[in-house]
Amino acid sequence: MPNFYGFVPIVHIVAAIFAIIELGLTAYMSSRFHGWHGWGSYSPSRVNFMIFNSVWSLLVLTYLGLTPLYLTSVFHRLAALALNAITTIFWFAGAIALAVYVGGPWDCGADSYCGSAEAAVAFGFFLWALFSFLTILDGLDSLRSRGNAVNKPQAQPGA
Repeated sequence: MPNFYGFVPIVHIVAAIFAIIELGLTAYMSSRFHGWHGWGSYSPSRVNFMIFNSVWSLLVLTYLGLTPLYLTSVFHRLAALALNAITTIFWFAGAIALAVYVGGPWDCGADSYCGSAEAAVAFGFFLWALFSFLTILDGLDSLRSRGNAVNKPQAQPGA
């Protein structure tokens, strides 16, 4: 079986960048919805859930990326697996809900709201795929190391 653990830090970085992009796109969608309908109106819950997903993912990636390196006593492998699995489910549910809300595909032309909505759907599915990959790797690692101690190569800070 090939060793995919070298890709994990890269996938974490790509997922963090995509989560920041998704946060910007969905925050823009939320602000434009508020601007269209005046004060006292609210953005759709689907858009708000995607904003939550972005912030949640950044927090999870912070835990998964930094805790094994600097706070090893706080890191637990099964907690990392559970966080990855929950985040994968969140992204799948959010991307599907936003895709249903946006509909399409539309010919957006110069409409920035339409383009942002379609890009938010696409990045939502990209993030779902990335977290699915991380969940599968963590699951395989948990199954492989169950019952015996396995030394996995650890990344060194600053390496």
